[in-house]
Amino acid sequence: MGSGKRLGPVTRQTVVTKTNQKTEPMKTIKNLTFATLAALAATLLFQTSITRADDNGEQDEHGQQSKVTFTKHVVNIPNQPGLIANMMGVGEGDAGDVLFTGEVLSRVVDPNTGAITRVAFYHFTGSKHSFSVIIHGVQQVAGIGQKGVVIGVVTEGWLKGHAVAGEWTEMPPCYAPGTGIGNCFEVTLSIARDSRDSIDN
Repeated sequence: MGSGKRLGPVTRQTVVTKTNQKTEPMKTIKNLTFATLAALAATLLFQTSITRADDNGEQDEHGQQSKVTFTKHVVNIPNQPGLIANMMGVGEGDAGDVLFTGEVLSRVVDPNTGAITRVAFYHFTGSKHSFSVIIHGVQQVAGIGQKGVVIGVVTEGWLKGHAVAGEWTEMPPCYAPGTGIGNCFEVTLSIARDSRDSIDN
């Protein structure tokens, strides 16, 4: 895993302040039904390769990628249709120092295997770049030290339309008492770039 910034008391206050400024994505999500969100996620995730082909992009010879590593946790659980939980966190990477906010759109536990599947929107406000991603994540076993696999696509901002892949590791609570719920997750995301992209675009 990359070396993500761990959430400390001072840093977390900054995240809370920034989070209050991010209202438009939340309004959009509340107006969508779960069925609409599921259809949107499937469309975005599986049309990524088609989008890149239409843009005539060529994969870099060495498979260059932009990376962001961050630590996140749940801050509240509205548990309403289309909005299961809200998240926040901090990190760093090719987008600069980033503030993270996110919304869990669905969370399903397989009754036979215990595998947890999540669909979520991730939003990054970086000192260099800002962007949003819709992700599909699967964690086979819950618990500290367990890993999940992530795929997705950038839906807005920097490197819009590019495929995203990564993983997370579940870790003990990393937030001040009373400011979060459950365990934290250290996440690394890689965004595919083609021959036309600059890391500074």
